[in-house]
Amino acid sequence: MKRLISFLLIFASLVFAEEAIKHPWYTEFYGNKIFSNFQLEEQLEIPEEFGQLDTTKQDFLMRLSSENIKALYYSRGYFSLDLKMEIRREYFSADSMQRGYMFNITEGERYKFNGVSINTSENVNVEIKTTSLKTNQNRYFEQDAIAEDLQYVLSAYRREGYLHVFVTPIEKIDTTEKRIYVEINVEPGTKVMMGNIVSSTQRIGEKNSREGEEAGLSDTAWLSSLWKIPKGETIDGDQYYSFKNKLLSTQLFTQIKLSDSLREDGLSDVHLDVTERIPGEARYGFFYEQIYGFGAQAYARHKNFFGRFNEFSTNFQIAQHKQEISVGYANPLLFGTSFTFIPTAIRFEDRLSFNHEKINPPAYADSIEERYEVINRGDLTFGLTNHIRFRGTLDTRYVDKNEEELFKFKGEIALTFDYTDDYFNPTKGIRFAPTTGVGTNLNASFDNPKMLGNPYTYGSGTINLYYPLFWTFYGALSGSVGKFFNSAIEDDARVFYQGGSRSVRGYRFRSIYASYESTDEDGEKVINTGLTPMYFRFNEELRWDMPWKSLKKWQIVQFFDWAKVTDDENDTYEAESDASLGLGIRYKWQFLTFRLDYAFKKVFSHWDAESFEWGRFDFDLSQTF
Repeated sequence: MKRLISFLLIFASLVFAEEAIKHPWYTEFYGNKIFSNFQLEEQLEIPEEFGQLDTTKQDFLMRLSSENIKALYYSRGYFSLDLKMEIRREYFSADSMQRGYMFNITEGERYKFNGVSINTSENVNVEIKTTSLKTNQNRYFEQDAIAEDLQYVLSAYRREGYLHVFVTPIEKIDTTEKRIYVEINVEPGTKVMMGNIVSSTQRIGEKNSREGEEAGLSDTAWLSSLWKIPKGETIDGDQYYSFKNKLLSTQLFTQIKLSDSLREDGLSDVHLDVTERIPGEARYGFFYEQIYGFGAQAYARHKNFFGRFNEFSTNFQIAQHKQEISVGYANPLLFGTSFTFIPTAIRFEDRLSFNHEKINPPAYADSIEERYEVINRGDLTFGLTNHIRFRGTLDTRYVDKNEEELFKFKGEIALTFDYTDDYFNPTKGIRFAPTTGVGTNLNASFDNPKMLGNPYTYGSGTINLYYPLFWTFYGALSGSVGKFFNSAIEDDARVFYQGGSRSVRGYRFRSIYASYESTDEDGEKVINTGLTPMYFRFNEELRWDMPWKSLKKWQIVQFFDWAKVTDDENDTYEAESDASLGLGIRYKWQFLTFRLDYAFKKVFSHWDAESFEWGRFDFDLSQTF
């Protein structure tokens, strides 16, 4: 542990030394309380070649960049800001000098909103509830509030068919009362009535192709038929723009253009022009999974069969303890334009897989569980709103496990409430994901099928919180709870057992469970695991993004994981709880995050150093949560 800390200190000192040599200039801020020095320096947006410019250009560019700091303060309502810049020159030798830029800041009092009015130059009656506008509330000024109100007004006019409405805000500042009154001027334009829809498609040709564009694969007549506004009706702006968003959510297009043209009869034709992605996709690569080991994977997909968005795919996976082949079908626009209240395409995907794997069962780390499976899984997914996503799953499979054959059936419904700034790598916001499911098992006999155990139900929920702390440090918390409401067979109950790279790091996969020991007829010890498990899990991470441009893809993480698994039969099964504390490193590459964690502390009855173990390492290709 001491060696690791020493290495990090030496590494940090080298980086700081490199930065000092790289920048023969510096900035200092005085008087700022609202924003940190790091935030203000970031706002300057100084280019990398700044140190190579002559001093006259440096001074000019720095004065120009200081306007960005003013804009930041003004966007939060600090209109009484007083910002002064002073230039200092520090000579180290006759041919060595460092230039310093001192910013003295007096932030002043923050202004508040003082009401809003909506003015239109034409006699157009569109009802807008000004009480719903943020600028009409007694709150501190924020530029984002004006932007949200403008969008609210735009949406109200567009719903009435004014697709070409134009709005502009005017901010009237009262320096005496420290108040800001907002005027929103509206030019509604002409109401648009539906005529015909005309579709055209193209796709970008290959790099070596002589022609820049080629005809698209999508059936234009079928594409036009997805439009649901009848001829002669007013075009609802919400439907107009949601249609574009639904097509974008299919991920089949790089660009979608919607426009309208006025006809002599007063109706307007809608022109839909789409640019398709290359419909074929193939990729291969290597991976590592904690329970399956190292492996390779190949994947191929075609996304627009028959010109109607039908997808066909195949996947091959070979690992140390797993081999799988699968074929799949998907349609990302199944009724996606018929339901106007759904903001995304409705995607249906079905995948048929043949799987063989050898793993260590939870209670017996030294034994091998071999299973052959034929799996059919269907998923229906769509967005209920822009922040709430629905998933419905039906999973049916035939399983041959250690010469025991059975049919498994499971249905699951899940929602994801996502209010984060980035779905794949969030730094701020909240995400909540409840799930509920039901399942049953039958013995694999067509002549005399019998139910194994009883049907079971379960539910779980996970909530994640993300918050920027200071400088480039970010906090992330995750809490999760799940429960089986009926007794299941061990093969299903184990999905709520804990341990592994995505729950409690430093422990074997699913090695934390409720259990009791008994003796069989031969006098051998038998470990009985809980069949109605309930788990509680907590994960904490302190994430530090490297602030230097050359290392901006790297992240260092401190983590703490804890989980407890109980069982409904508390008088029979003994609960188990375990925790781990450690450090990790991340590397962000395109849409992947390479993650390596080490749990250096697993025993918390004392704080003595614990011996090194390879099993405490966890490697994965994603963030933990």
